[in-house]
Amino acid sequence: MDATEKSLPKDAIGLRLGDYPVLIASIELGDLDDIRASLRSLHTQMVIARSYMTAEEVINAHIMLIALPPDPLRDWRAALDLAERDENVCRKLIWIPNPDDLDQSYALFVARTFLATPWKSAPSFQSAPLDRNQGLVLRTLEKHGLSQETAAQWVGLANQIHDDPDNLVAALTTSREPS
Repeated sequence: MDATEKSLPKDAIGLRLGDYPVLIASIELGDLDDIRASLRSLHTQMVIARSYMTAEEVINAHIMLIALPPDPLRDWRAALDLAERDENVCRKLIWIPNPDDLDQSYALFVARTFLATPWKSAPSFQSAPLDRNQGLVLRTLEKHGLSQETAAQWVGLANQIHDDPDNLVAALTTSREPS
């Protein structure tokens, strides 16, 4: 077995979930050196996979890990937090299944990933103002040389003349002419 084979993970699965290339693997939480060795192995696998990806796919690449602690009483969050914060190769997200409440621990994991769909449970609004940009438009027009009055006229004309671009241009031009 050569060095490359030794450095690849044994049980990893590559998937494409929509626009996201994902490498899924399990990791045993031994000491910190074991965790680092496992992560190096997964990084090597992801680097190989990235060589087949487009630039857009590389940006979306993830490694998702299922962490199985040998000692359930030990707090592994600090070590896993370090692993998740290291985004040199790609993002890593780690799930530690809670045997007492597997569904809840999985739901918490999904909620912090791109798999979350918060819009499905968010309340909907029929007439929520999405953009409040009138002030921005006025400031931009003034910044580019229009007086306050002319900028306000232009915004009013744009709001009135929706479907006739020729008339809108004529009206905007006329508003700039001295009276």
